[in-house]
Amino acid sequence: MARASAGKRTKRDVASEDAQTVLGTRAIRRTCLIVREVAAAGNLGASLPALVTATAMPKSSLHRYLEVLVQQGFVERDLQSGTYRLGAELVALGSNEPQILAQRARPFLERLRDRFDETVNLGVLSGDSIVYLDILESARAVRLAARPGDRDFVHSTALGKAIAAGLPAEDIRQLLERTGLPRRTANTITRIQEFMRHLELVRRQGYALDDQENDVHGRCVAVAIPGPRVHYAISVSGITSRFPISKTVEAAREISQAISEFSATSIDPIRPSPS
Repeated sequence: MARASAGKRTKRDVASEDAQTVLGTRAIRRTCLIVREVAAAGNLGASLPALVTATAMPKSSLHRYLEVLVQQGFVERDLQSGTYRLGAELVALGSNEPQILAQRARPFLERLRDRFDETVNLGVLSGDSIVYLDILESARAVRLAARPGDRDFVHSTALGKAIAAGLPAEDIRQLLERTGLPRRTANTITRIQEFMRHLELVRRQGYALDDQENDVHGRCVAVAIPGPRVHYAISVSGITSRFPISKTVEAAREISQAISEFSATSIDPIRPSPS
């Protein structure tokens, strides 16, 4: 039988390459889908059954994809819970996200600080805690202020409540079960069921209030920044004697307006504006 020369491609070769291309494209799409679903689960992680449902992939095939992603560091598996989260490799690629957000939000934070002459905070949910990304302190001698990088509880802070109100209820329950609800002041909510009911109020009114729940002398109002993942919020905080409840309502409106203008700078407020 005559053999094709080494430099000539047969119809079978072309068909084989086309089939490999289709298979390769499907594998890429599946990989992207898996990573997207793992990312959507956030810090609480995605279980294998949940991923099977979300991706409509056979369990055995899904498991093979996950094993490769884990080996490459793009996904990590919690040995205790068996859930999957984004791995260090992907986290490192997006590690400048908070810095970009803080930089772009700074003019709006400054406007809020000057408007109310109180401390303004930009926070993010990181792990099971609220982390302060940026803080613009009031010029007043007596003021409430943390430091960038400080961590605080979700259940006792306005930032934490505002963010929690935009997350799945089961995710919040699991977070609170891990951290507990330590009593910070006499006003702190310390029962999960009561906190979940409180989040319903936060959703209805569009802002969260910490009324002497994290600090006996402090009052704080926060609004979440909308996006693919509701993990960021902005707050105004002040001493109760000069920051009455009526003023927090006004502050909430101003924060919401600032966030609307900030979000309008691009389709996705987390991504840098096009140059």
